[in-house]
Amino acid sequence: MKEKLKLFGRIMTFIGCIGIMLFGALFVMHKDQNKDDLLEISNPLTEAKSINEMHDYLGYKVPLIEDKEVSKYIVIGKGKHAIHGRIVYKDKSEFDIEQGELDVSGIYGSKLLKEESISGIPIKIYIYEDIIYGIWTYEDYSYSYSMLGSDPDNLNIEINKIISLIR
Repeated sequence: MKEKLKLFGRIMTFIGCIGIMLFGALFVMHKDQNKDDLLEISNPLTEAKSINEMHDYLGYKVPLIEDKEVSKYIVIGKGKHAIHGRIVYKDKSEFDIEQGELDVSGIYGSKLLKEESISGIPIKIYIYEDIIYGIWTYEDYSYSYSMLGSDPDNLNIEINKIISLIR
């Protein structure tokens, strides 16, 4: 009988050890899974297929310079709750729009060249390395148009096109 109790004790000890190991493995796997969830960063950029799809994502109309060829329509934000629109043109110029009053250029560390008025709207013109850009706010939307180069006159022509579309 003593032999049977010793055998029973060893079997129970063995089963207990297996249970502890399984519990530990499941705990570690669960902990790692939660850790991965916390570290996962979703891509806030979505490439829209057209200007109309961009409008659907943002919930508002985005002006499009008709005489320029578009490379990409990008919305920034999560899914159908995007808040920022960006049109990248084939000539590497970019147009950004977002509701609210803020700098939507995404360019920091630049030098203010001048402040001027185009069609009655105050525009700030900046330069950063080989990029010249303008930012402005009109009727609760903020805008930015950037292009390669340093000629404010060329920039003003493009900004004037955009302003004629938003008025």
